[in-house]
Amino acid sequence: GAITNRPVILVLEALELFAYRHAHHIVAVTDAFKSHIQMKGIVPEKVTVIKNGVDFTLYKPGTSRTPLAHELGLEGNFVASYFGTHGMAHHLETILEAAQTLSEWKDIMFLLVGDGADRRRLVSLRDEMKLSNVVMLDQQPKEKMPEFWSLSSVSLVLLKKSALFKTVIPSKIFESMAMKRPVILGVEGESAELVVSAGGGICIEPESSSELASQVLNLSRDPGMCQVLGASGRRYVLEYFDRQVLARRFAELMKLVCR
Repeated sequence: GAITNRPVILVLEALELFAYRHAHHIVAVTDAFKSHIQMKGIVPEKVTVIKNGVDFTLYKPGTSRTPLAHELGLEGNFVASYFGTHGMAHHLETILEAAQTLSEWKDIMFLLVGDGADRRRLVSLRDEMKLSNVVMLDQQPKEKMPEFWSLSSVSLVLLKKSALFKTVIPSKIFESMAMKRPVILGVEGESAELVVSAGGGICIEPESSSELASQVLNLSRDPGMCQVLGASGRRYVLEYFDRQVLARRFAELMKLVCR
């Protein structure tokens, strides 16, 4: 919805169709994308789905918290984390509204790490709402992220409520599960189907701060459920979403196409 100029949209759609028709083969990263491409008149045999995955050499679950927890004022707390882009598509005010609802629970904190077009507004909104239970940090180096994951009790994966996002799978889902963290997912469609299949989290209505607050509170009072969801999610991504395995599959496909 970022582009509303109809002539521009028509030109881009024409370029899209040209690329589909002239490609030797097409790789889609979700089943929904494959369906979309087929609706453009492309035969199914020309499209292969290879979904995104996770690098298990980087994403390894840790058991101990680092001094960072003390530095950020998170020590001893249940931490609901969001790591990633703070963009217009993510509707992260949902987190701030949930934090406001849970402000009386002093052992629950929210941690947001990342950058994006909407970050400055969100920081200002956090300050206006006087949310002492929300810590917001700039984007961090990738090699430092495992330290931040060690602080996290549950991972939040959110997008706006839009039919467009029913076709996507945020990579944060794979990373969360690889780190053995339960997911609270505010995305409809294929993402929700994946989380349900994995048994790795809880799905809520997109943009629903009340549901988000309720599920964060429930998990904060049920560490056993957090462990069950985290373990189930990690088993699932280990079996189906190892990036090295998916990369080899992509390489084999390239060899076949190039023959």
